[in-house]
Amino acid sequence: MSPVCIITALPAESRVFIDALKLRHVPLRGLRLYAAEPYLLLQTGLGKLNAAAATAALLTTRPDVSAVINAGIAGGTASQGSVNLAHHVLDVATGRQWYPHLPPQRTVAQLSTHSIHSVDKPARDYTDGVLFDMEAAGIFTAASNYLSTDAIHAVKVVSDNPDQELEAITPELVTQLMQACLPVVQQLGDWHRAAVQQDADDSGLEQCNQDIVATVRHSVSDAHQLRRLLQQYHTLTGSMPDAPMLQQLNNARRIRETLQQAVQAAPLRYDS
Repeated sequence: MSPVCIITALPAESRVFIDALKLRHVPLRGLRLYAAEPYLLLQTGLGKLNAAAATAALLTTRPDVSAVINAGIAGGTASQGSVNLAHHVLDVATGRQWYPHLPPQRTVAQLSTHSIHSVDKPARDYTDGVLFDMEAAGIFTAASNYLSTDAIHAVKVVSDNPDQELEAITPELVTQLMQACLPVVQQLGDWHRAAVQQDADDSGLEQCNQDIVATVRHSVSDAHQLRRLLQQYHTLTGSMPDAPMLQQLNNARRIRETLQQAVQAAPLRYDS
């Protein structure tokens, strides 16, 4: 299974995920990387340059990574401890912008979304609807060379605001605040893996359909019925039928009857 990589900047941000997901350090070109199926965790160090360099190195070395989720603290006007998803990321220094493709609201329990402005040093000019961080733009810069916008996300928990001073942030507080990010990151990971699996399933179904139609003549009506039966078969069994065997029947009606019998014979299962 292609892993989802959680990307953090600081040890205090990483600790929650390492403990909860039982991640273990793995050596890889000097990167601070942890792993346990189906996750990786990359700790980049502070700032956009470190974040971009580490992310690029990881995705070059591990092309099997299917998505990245940047998780960390940020400043804003929202209440301390509130978790937010990025719908927009801006590199303040360069003006470069990204617009992540967000999952359905039901996936993340209608989580609030903010614009994330990545800055080169901590900011205090808090603005409604904006969160300040120092890594997201670096991660998006590197990851967008390898992944599509639906596979790059940023989840930020508010650490400081006009009522809680930046200077009051401690490693212990960061780790405490990051607890709220854990379920959101897991929900995003689950959503992404389901989408990847659906793409793989659709690809397998389409290939099976094309293989059969390419060798056995089907009318338009026959082809629609074939696709529907293939979908039913896959839904019930979790696999695709033996296309070469069906091709040997050399008749659209016989293929349809064989699939109908297989669908009727398949046991109906309920996943707990």
